[in-house]
Amino acid sequence: RAAGVEVPIVGVGSTPTCSNPPLDGLEGVNEMHPGNYCYYDVMQEKIGSCTEDDIAVRVATRVIGHYVARGLLLVDMGWTACSKQGESCGFGRIEGHPELVVAGLKQEAGLLKASGDTPLDLSKYPLGTVLRLEPYHSCAHTKQHDRVHVLADDRETVEEAWRICRGW
Repeated sequence: RAAGVEVPIVGVGSTPTCSNPPLDGLEGVNEMHPGNYCYYDVMQEKIGSCTEDDIAVRVATRVIGHYVARGLLLVDMGWTACSKQGESCGFGRIEGHPELVVAGLKQEAGLLKASGDTPLDLSKYPLGTVLRLEPYHSCAHTKQHDRVHVLADDRETVEEAWRICRGW
C-alpha cells in the first residue's frame, strides 16, 4: 500500500489472534483465518484463547480392560484416534475426571492412570465405561476421523453427523 499497490484483502491468522484480538494493530485487516476457533482444545485453553466450556470436540473411548497390578485402565483409544500431539500434557484431558490422565498411547489402544499419588479405584470404571478426551490439539485430532458427531444440548444424543472435508 505504501508503494501504491492496491491490496484488497489483508488477512491474519491464528486462533489466539481471533479469540483475543489486540486493541490495535489490525487496522485494514478484512479477513481472519481463525484456525481451530470453531473447536478449541486444551492447548488453546492453556494459552488463554478459551475456557474449558468453549472446547467443543471430544474423543469418546471405552474402558476395555483393567491392569489391576499396575493400576491402569485399558481403553480403545490409541494415537490413531487422537494423535500423538500433547504427550507432555497427557494428550489432553479426560472430561469430568480430573483423577485420570492418559499414561500412553499405542496405535489402537491407550492406558489411563491416576493423575496423582492416590491409587486408582478401578471398580469405578467397569468394562464398557465411556470416557471422553478433550484433545490437546483439535486440528490433529479431527484429522484422524472422517466425521464429526454433533451432540444435542444433553451432550449425549447425536443430532447430526458431519463429514470432514479432505484436502485444500
